[in-house]
Amino acid sequence: MLTKKALRREMRRLRRAVPPDEARRAARTLARELSKQPVFRRARHIAFYWAGDGEIDPAPLLLRALRLNKHAYLPVLDPLYGESLRFAPVRIGTPLRANRLGIPEPEVHRRHWRHARQLDLVLTPLVAFDAQGGRMGMGGGFYDRALQHLARQRRWRRPRAVGLAYELQRVPALPRESWDVPLDGVQTERRFYPARQR
Repeated sequence: MLTKKALRREMRRLRRAVPPDEARRAARTLARELSKQPVFRRARHIAFYWAGDGEIDPAPLLLRALRLNKHAYLPVLDPLYGESLRFAPVRIGTPLRANRLGIPEPEVHRRHWRHARQLDLVLTPLVAFDAQGGRMGMGGGFYDRALQHLARQRRWRRPRAVGLAYELQRVPALPRESWDVPLDGVQTERRFYPARQR
């Protein structure tokens, strides 16, 4: 069995190897399929992400959400709170600037930013996933910290957290750490995987 570090390295290599035409088709298929799911249809405020490092691109889904008059957000690093993750509204034409990690963020005043708990759905990038809702990220813990309140909630479940990935990123099982927040499901270009357990 691969170590966590080796698994992360191998999965990043695999997703970066997806040919551009195939990646575009997969992103469009994912958008079409997830837009049929109740978790997406019921959501009004949805966090997306800016794809990089071979991540499946949520841009077609973001455009679909805007056409459906949903509110779209992108993550921003909040320097006032230890660079925790907040979410800034984005529309077509919203200016973007790169953060310290080189990831584009909406240039929107912080008074318009939202915490994850103020959203209905957070779509997360990932490196690998399993059918139990396990998610391996890049290792920075940004999404786990942003969604940590979900681990303590028993009745009120907001937001739903759904990972976006290529089918090739699925593994039989991922190791769990105490701080890991399981996903409600994962959408790939082939199907939606509802988490079997929380």
